[in-house]
Amino acid sequence: MNGWDFTIFWQAGQAILNGQNPYQVEAFYYPLPYAYGMIVIAVLPLAVALALWQVCNLGMLVLAFRKRFWQWLFYLPVLHGLSSGQNTLLWWFMASGLGRHWRGALLGALMTLKPQTAFLLLSWHLVDWLLHDRRTFLRWAALTALLWGSFLLVRPGWMNEWLGAQSNSAWIETAGSSPGLFSLLRLAPEIWPFLAVVAAVVYIWGQFQSVAVARATALMASPLGLFYETMALMGMAPAWLLVPLSLLATGLSFATVTFVPFLSLPLAVIGWSYYRRRAASLHAEERTAPAAAP
Repeated sequence: MNGWDFTIFWQAGQAILNGQNPYQVEAFYYPLPYAYGMIVIAVLPLAVALALWQVCNLGMLVLAFRKRFWQWLFYLPVLHGLSSGQNTLLWWFMASGLGRHWRGALLGALMTLKPQTAFLLLSWHLVDWLLHDRRTFLRWAALTALLWGSFLLVRPGWMNEWLGAQSNSAWIETAGSSPGLFSLLRLAPEIWPFLAVVAAVVYIWGQFQSVAVARATALMASPLGLFYETMALMGMAPAWLLVPLSLLATGLSFATVTFVPFLSLPLAVIGWSYYRRRAASLHAEERTAPAAAP
């Protein structure tokens, strides 16, 4: 990939610096505030900016996993992210700071600058805030409105430009490239109404489970994004499970010319979560059994 995605971000930042329209940059599909954020890297030469970006990505892996970071270097979405300069790892790292506080609200607002990834990483926290911490939810809503709305003063029509810049591909073709349930559309396009209902049920159910299950079900339910969005699952199950599975799914994906094999990743996370819950429950029963004996 040689930094293809990163080059787009850098060019969008360059467009802002030069007083040009970032939506004239080919394949730039992000909200306008993101383009302004890219000014930080656009002031550097492309090669230097890309190298710095990759170092920062590796740094985030080290901070997240410490000595075990090298295990996740072989996770296919991470390999792709480092090669193409994608930003998914940044959003994943930011999600670790979400919580019932001001910082969580601010990070949540920033994460909306990539809506399809926010759908995976932010949904559970929004439900949690609504149910248990309305103040943080209101802070998030206010900060999000400020972030998006303030740029209307800079460029009043930017939202229309952003929406107009999105891919003109057929919805079924785009959704069929996602790593979730909608990947089945490549096999049978006519089942989309059924998949839409199943996806809605799976998504809603998942947001009232653990964070790991919530991410997995959101990934299954999303019609957006490509295989690298499975990076959202990193750390939700052990590397020894997800890393080989991601490589196997990649091979099967090439063999079948579909993204259906990537469904194995969220299913593995759900299975692992319930295995851990069951094991913890049995362990608790074993510890209390002697005390309950006569």
